[in-house]
Amino acid sequence: MVTMMVTMDRAGRLVVPKEIRERLDLTPESQLELLVEGDALVITHARRPGRRVIEVDGWPVLEPVEGMSISDADVQRWRDDGQR
Repeated sequence: MVTMMVTMDRAGRLVVPKEIRERLDLTPESQLELLVEGDALVITHARRPGRRVIEVDGWPVLEPVEGMSISDADVQRWRDDGQR
């Protein structure tokens, strides 16, 4: 477990240290979920809704997610990574 001290500014903002952002692949557009457990604040990646399989021209495809796109290059990279 990694523990680091951070300070909240007057506006209530926290800075997530670069080491943690890189380790968790957090970007400026990452959505985070906050959970209060007793006196602790737990921050996790926001859960994405499940995707349904729909039919397009007789073929089963995953339902599109607004704001998310996958290119042919992404699919090729994932396939190649899985073959190593």
